[in-house]
Amino acid sequence: MSAPVPTPSERLNLSRERLRLAMRDIAAPAGHAASARTSGTRLAWLDSLKSIPVAGIVIQAVRSWWAEHPWRVASLLAGETVKTVVQPLAQRHPLGLVVGALLLGGALAWARPWRLLFTSSLLAGLLPQLLSKTLAQIPTQSWMAVLTELLKQPRQSQEPAQVAGFSTARPDAPTC
Repeated sequence: MSAPVPTPSERLNLSRERLRLAMRDIAAPAGHAASARTSGTRLAWLDSLKSIPVAGIVIQAVRSWWAEHPWRVASLLAGETVKTVVQPLAQRHPLGLVVGALLLGGALAWARPWRLLFTSSLLAGLLPQLLSKTLAQIPTQSWMAVLTELLKQPRQSQEPAQVAGFSTARPDAPTC
């Protein structure tokens, strides 16, 4: 016998539940769902770059900034949508996909959107956030060590002979 056909309200509830689960996976903080998905695909060069002290702090600051950015959820949703649309299209029409990629590449080369990447408004909004996150991750003890070194009074330079206890005055020189 065949399985019973669900009613329209049951289908609607199932669809809503699937959407809810998909949105929960996308909207989860970057540290939870994204790290679980990409743990096997993490790049080796990124891990080696993290071993450099300053680079590791900057990478962590950028990741935390992106985890809270409103465009993160939109970009993940767009990526999933493109994947579900383009994958079947590529399987059915691979030559059309190549032609479309050629046209898209030509349009990108003509428009040159990378010129807009380093505009002053973008840097004015991004740099203070990155600097504050980076400085917040540096331990307080290291800040204190740097400040104490900067605030130390410079010593009067002494000649090596004076330090050793020898006088630099000539014995035959007149004294006042």
